Amino acid sequence: MQLAPLITQAQALIEQADPQFPVQIFHCREKQQLHRVHFFQPTLMLVLRGTKQISGPIATDCPQGNLLLVSSGFEFPFANLPDDFYMALVIPFVPEDFPHRTGNGNTDKIKICSAPASILTLIQQLMSLSGSGLPASVLASRRQEIAALLTHLELDDTLRCPATPTWRNRVVNLLQTDIAKEWKLDEVCNALATSESNLRRRLQQEDTGFREVLEDLRLTYGLGLIQTSPLPIGQVALECGYQSASRFSERFKKRFHTTPSELRQAL
Repeated sequence: MQLAPLITQAQALIEQADPQFPVQIFHCREKQQLHRVHFFQPTLMLVLRGTKQISGPIATDCPQGNLLLVSSGFEFPFANLPDDFYMALVIPFVPEDFPHRTGNGNTDKIKICSAPASILTLIQQLMSLSGSGLPASVLASRRQEIAALLTHLELDDTLRCPATPTWRNRVVNLLQTDIAKEWKLDEVCNALATSESNLRRRLQQEDTGFREVLEDLRLTYGLGLIQTSPLPIGQVALECGYQSASRFSERFKKRFHTTPSELRQAL
């Protein structure tokens, strides 16, 4: 199967900018260099044009026509390198889409492979539903078909999550219900049925903390909005829980080593 039909569908989705659709399109006409991008969900990425260049401990390239499968909780720096332009299709899964990981969990954090024709066919079928007005449950079932095929093709190992979620993931799952909310530690503890001291200790054991998790989630969400929506930077900041656009830009640059405006200009 050729990529041309998917590229056409992706361009249409960019114009619609539907944040509820289970597929996201990332694109740029100038090189984008991003530092410490965190993946909060098991993620499939299909490079439709150009190359994604991964740096850090795992230095490799994911060229056009290849899948990049990323484990939940992993982060790495990368560059999007246009070939005239860069375009990638991204499908975030939920842990329940795949069998739980067993054993010690020592699996590859990323996997790169040539996209099987059968996977491309299912992705094209899902993309054809963009703008259809179908309920989220129907769209989720089509996403789950892709997950089931990845499992059948034995490409799911990287995408599996442990049967017992980490405390970080438990916090993330709660915060994702309302990213812009002014979350307080005590209400998070109440929702997770734990004490503040226990949650602090558990997160510390996972080398993180409540405020760090909240900021990671907000900035990563903002990164996606800047790249996939037409919202002004000030509105993106509000959607991420920042009342000040300048404060959002300051934290964004510290995290990703580029400003929201610089990133938007590369599109």
